[in-house]
Amino acid sequence: MDINMKTKSIEQALRELVLAKGLRKTAHDLGIDPASLHRSLKDGSNIKLERVKKLLDYLGYGIQITKSGTGKSRGK
Repeated sequence: MDINMKTKSIEQALRELVLAKGLRKTAHDLGIDPASLHRSLKDGSNIKLERVKKLLDYLGYGIQITKSGTGKSRGK
């Protein structure tokens, strides 16, 4: 599935992936309440990184966070 990350929130992108697989099946397989998973995928839900990783792992995707080297120093 091709997801344009420039125009989507993490919740929107995950929602598309989960719905393609099936929300109830995903929730059941991961031991998550379907209603809780649905709430996590709503825009502005402030989904926890742990749940993002769990969903991505299940769906066959990964996430990597690397230091870009462009950060600004604080307090100077």
